[in-house]
Amino acid sequence: MSNEEQRSRTDGRQPVGTVVFDFDGTISLGDGPVRSYARHAFARLPAGLRERAVRTLDLYLGGAVTDDGRHWNDGYDVVSDMCAGHVPADGLQQAYLSSRDELARGLVHVDMPQGLPGFLDDLGSLGCVRVLLTNSPLHGVRETVGRFGLEGRFDLIVDGAGKPGRWGDHIAAFDRLAGRGRLLSIGDHWDNDIAPVLAAGREAAYIGGTGRHGGATYRTALLPDMYGAILEGCASWDR
Repeated sequence: MSNEEQRSRTDGRQPVGTVVFDFDGTISLGDGPVRSYARHAFARLPAGLRERAVRTLDLYLGGAVTDDGRHWNDGYDVVSDMCAGHVPADGLQQAYLSSRDELARGLVHVDMPQGLPGFLDDLGSLGCVRVLLTNSPLHGVRETVGRFGLEGRFDLIVDGAGKPGRWGDHIAAFDRLAGRGRLLSIGDHWDNDIAPVLAAGREAAYIGGTGRHGGATYRTALLPDMYGAILEGCASWDR
């Protein structure tokens, strides 16, 4: 794994398994980051298309529009789709990095799920290796983790993760780290966080609640609603 920060929290014990968290939409909540990305990306669109793109994103984030078969997993997909054919990949990347810089500087408001620090502490007490695995750059993630007061509550932070394509590499690395072959991925993006992990025969907790996807080990609309079930499941790993 590259671009990682690692801390040992096993205290000499054999870990029981690995619990992997996504960042955006999972531990970092709110529309601020995607609206920041959209603002920078849509500025590159022709005026007429820009107005349509802003309106579509507003409707999507407000829950008033579906993906119309375009397979939008989140607001970032909406922005990319609206810019397709008009904004080159490097332009979208620059818009994204600008939004991450605003996040790092505290110019974008985000919240964490209620009770997350205690949940992470409970997972650690069970002997789980707690991993933050994100496609985002460390810049923005590190500062947000700090503002949330989560320093030391993740044993490993991996940025630039290349999900979903690099999940096989990550699972192999986490298995070496934990030594048990038990892994649970928690996320809100089906294609990036859930489907590849289920396909690998591991467990996944989908923050989505409703929709076309099924088969996740745990599934609710809000992460805190899964805390109890996840802790109970992870406790069984040591049996």
